[in-house]
Amino acid sequence: MKKLLIHFFVLLTVMFSKNLTLESRFNPPARELMDVEIIGDIMIIPGNLDGYDFFDISDPTNPVHISNIEIPMGNRALSGFWVKAKDSVAYFSSRTRGEGSAIVNFKDPSDPVHIGSLSLDGAGVNNPSLEGSDILENMLAVAAHEDGVFIFDIDDPDNPDLNYMFECENAWDVAFIDSNHIAIGNGEYGLILLEISCSIEPCSQTTIATEGAVKDVEHRDSSLYVAEGSAGIALYDISDLESPILLDQYDTEGLANKIALFGGNKVAVSDWEDVKILEWTGTELELVGYKKTGKRTMAIAARDSIIYSAEWQHLQTFRLGEINDADMDINSWDIAFPALEIGTSDTFELLIENNGQHPLGLIAPNLTHNDFYVVDFPEYMEPSESTAAQVIYTRSNQNASGVMQISTNDPDEPDIFVQLVGNYEGGIIGIDAPEFSLPIVANGTGTFTLSDHLGQIVVIAFFAPG
Repeated sequence: MKKLLIHFFVLLTVMFSKNLTLESRFNPPARELMDVEIIGDIMIIPGNLDGYDFFDISDPTNPVHISNIEIPMGNRALSGFWVKAKDSVAYFSSRTRGEGSAIVNFKDPSDPVHIGSLSLDGAGVNNPSLEGSDILENMLAVAAHEDGVFIFDIDDPDNPDLNYMFECENAWDVAFIDSNHIAIGNGEYGLILLEISCSIEPCSQTTIATEGAVKDVEHRDSSLYVAEGSAGIALYDISDLESPILLDQYDTEGLANKIALFGGNKVAVSDWEDVKILEWTGTELELVGYKKTGKRTMAIAARDSIIYSAEWQHLQTFRLGEINDADMDINSWDIAFPALEIGTSDTFELLIENNGQHPLGLIAPNLTHNDFYVVDFPEYMEPSESTAAQVIYTRSNQNASGVMQISTNDPDEPDIFVQLVGNYEGGIIGIDAPEFSLPIVANGTGTFTLSDHLGQIVVIAFFAPG
């Protein structure tokens, strides 16, 4: 019996409460949030739409919006995918070809000023797609996909000077290891550890084949943390740059997009639909925090135990620490049902989890539109328990839009409001795909025509900002 009790308590330790408590949620002026940068008490968030936002985080759990700046680009604002800042100058990169970059002075964060852009004169590159960046002392490094990596001298921060270029296949991100070396996240081509100041060309480099496509890299001491998309997080010992050692690989199960290091040995991960916190124990990467965001989690930042999650439409703030109450998570805050014939139905499986240490009590949801209803909804859930409720849509003679309110005894989220849309105007599974031809604009030339691929499996990913 004593052995059984010991094993039981070990099991409880492994099945920890997910340790992330919601502190605040915002809908900033900028939309489709893509990155987060913290410098002092200022947090900067670029949006793919509607500019860049500046927040005061002197109270870390309660960010206060200070300002928004939009930089005109045709009939819209310049998109921002990554941002790095030093002192009172922020450097924004845009993945969108032809848009380039922006330099913004935020000495007065209530009135940020657009002062210029990164010049690629002499680079021999037209309309690069700029991505991840890093700053060390007077150097700014920017990844530019198939155009490689550019390094600028920012002694004069308003007028950076391009002084180094390195060509590679698909640079997503770059991180300084020291003033003489950088790590390049080379997408599906893995990692490159590169010397950037050598007396004899070519400079030394080490290439590492990775399990997944590298999206983000972060360096600390002799360690390199790597976000590899669907392959999760990898940790390397790079004390010997010519012989890096893979210490551990952790499959985050989502899409590890960006990472943030904090607390000496912890890494926060934006994992598409959730936030995960991993801790390096000295022998392995261990999951110590988790929160289902219900939104597309694009980027992450951390200060002490406070985690900032930049999502497609929300900025959420979480605190890392033991949850002593009930804690509800759901797998989606937006449910859209496809086009249906009048009188027919479709079902969405809503996953509900109690990630706290106390029982979760729930009230049957309130729905604002009669075309939606819920079955198998729980009234009570034990800690670590999960269940699936069925959200059903039956089309009437009109399209439907409504809200489902879920009320619980979860103290940080007593009410969750799920957006519901019925008869969403999109494709219906099973119909014939229309014929089309489109130019190939990435990693190739020519035209893609669907009928050229009859009899083959074709995966099409549509992505249209706005």
